[in-house]
Amino acid sequence: MRILLTRTRIGVETPSYSYRAYVPFTAISLERQALIAMHSDYGFGAGLLARLPDVIAPMVHLEAAPGLDKHHLAKLVDGVADRVAAILLCGAFPEMTERTVPFRLDVPSAPPNAQRFGTIENISGRYETLSQALDSLTVVSLSLQMECDR
Repeated sequence: MRILLTRTRIGVETPSYSYRAYVPFTAISLERQALIAMHSDYGFGAGLLARLPDVIAPMVHLEAAPGLDKHHLAKLVDGVADRVAAILLCGAFPEMTERTVPFRLDVPSAPPNAQRFGTIENISGRYETLSQALDSLTVVSLSLQMECDR
């Protein structure tokens, strides 16, 4: 499965960055694509992208009607996706050493903006498996292989 990992500078005085992970729509099934409400190219010009929580979520979650049960599961899925993204982002950007993806990360070395594609094992609909293995997940266990820089 292809994945886009990004680093974008958002702070001027103290260099701070936003780190994000997205999956191209072409890497997920048409059924899943149809259930993902929030998708965009997010300004990266890489075609339609899906957020990681929508990729790892079980199909029954994406198909469920809005309500408290869906909200509670969404919070759990977001937490797992946040950890998986942090692992992958650490593999692409060594300065990103946080356990979960921070909203904003100060990086004194002020690296340039970057977007890097990589491939990982297929994590589509794998929330349960990932949540059970969360403490032992690594870049190697997720099979991250980076493509060249864009």
